[in-house]
Amino acid sequence: MEAAENRVVVASSEGKRKRRKRRRRNEKPVIAPSSLPKEVIEEIFLRLPVKALIRLRSLSKQWRVTMESLCFAERHLKIAKQSRVKLIMVIDSRLVPKPPPDSNVGFRTFCLESASLLFFTLINFSQGFDSWIFISGNCDGLFCIHSPKTQSIYVVNPATRWLRQLPPARFQILIHKFDPTLEEWIAMDSLFHLAFVKKAAADYKLVWLYNSDSYNVDPSCPNEGVTKCEVFDFRANAWRYLACTPSYRIFPNQKPAYANGSVYWHTELHEGRIEVVDFDIHTETFRLLPKIIPAIASSDPSHIDMCTLDNHLCMSKREHVTKIQEIWRLKPTEGTWEMIFSIDLLSCPSPRTEIRDQFEWSQKDLVEPSTPVAVCKNKKILLSHCYSRGLVKYDPLTKSLDFFYRDPMAWRKVTYFPSLISHI
Repeated sequence: MEAAENRVVVASSEGKRKRRKRRRRNEKPVIAPSSLPKEVIEEIFLRLPVKALIRLRSLSKQWRVTMESLCFAERHLKIAKQSRVKLIMVIDSRLVPKPPPDSNVGFRTFCLESASLLFFTLINFSQGFDSWIFISGNCDGLFCIHSPKTQSIYVVNPATRWLRQLPPARFQILIHKFDPTLEEWIAMDSLFHLAFVKKAAADYKLVWLYNSDSYNVDPSCPNEGVTKCEVFDFRANAWRYLACTPSYRIFPNQKPAYANGSVYWHTELHEGRIEVVDFDIHTETFRLLPKIIPAIASSDPSHIDMCTLDNHLCMSKREHVTKIQEIWRLKPTEGTWEMIFSIDLLSCPSPRTEIRDQFEWSQKDLVEPSTPVAVCKNKKILLSHCYSRGLVKYDPLTKSLDFFYRDPMAWRKVTYFPSLISHI
């Protein structure tokens, strides 16, 4: 009886296998994605977000080759920028209990309109930054993170997690040799922020303009003026000095602004006025802007803000009495300025927002202006401040503030587009 049951089970299993084979013979072959024309596959991939492409490239060697090509990465980024979906990147340092300190850096990506957190990436940098972290603006989804204290300097793509450690600039090496005390670090009248720019496809540069001083004396520098400028060439993997630099001292507490192929800094007061220095990244030459708003030109440099909005240079100042901040935009083709926004924070006390942000945006004795980070579709302005670790939205129509985000360890807040560009 038991043997008969076993024969029935074996016969049943063999019958199932035969039926499966017949079904496979009758089924029509499915066209694999890799058999589609390459142009069709690329057009599909160009519309996908970076995170999806990173997952897909592990499925096919051909797909990986396509996605890692510079041409594809450039086209993908161009389409992403045309989508008009603005993202905000907030970069912070995460303290770790063991050395090196400040070796973990967090990258948070937010939707500008909804303030929702889309992605968070934590990247470890082996050399660390020793609590002195300086972060460049976004350049094609890439950032430069460096420290004058540890000589560490990296370029990183948070979306792909690719990073490259660069040789230290002469500025970093000279300061390290000088070995300043904590008091000397605090008193340093120099610029620790550098500019990350793109000259052409696959041709990126770092531009570091700073004031000459006793701690950065270098006999190899071709220029003995009041400023020095170093440029990093990614292809040569080396820094080089520029021979001709501005003859005005640069105001130290500022981040360089990059727009329309130029990098901008404003100077310290010279004969009762400031100047704006324009560096052309193609010719690598400096010039002074011929026209500045008179109210800004005669101001204390610490009361001025300079930034980039939608690839335009913007400058602003908080008026001494009314505390109203007017934002002016440079028209590069005409060389003239136009006022685009007026911010009146005194008229919009927002206790709930200020409690959440732990910063009094409407305080009367605040002379330093806010920094516009981005403009929303509804014309609200995303603002940051040098004394705040947060972001708020200002509505110029209702003169009200809304809380956006705050992190006590946030170092930089910039507009951002994820990209596949790596290995530069």
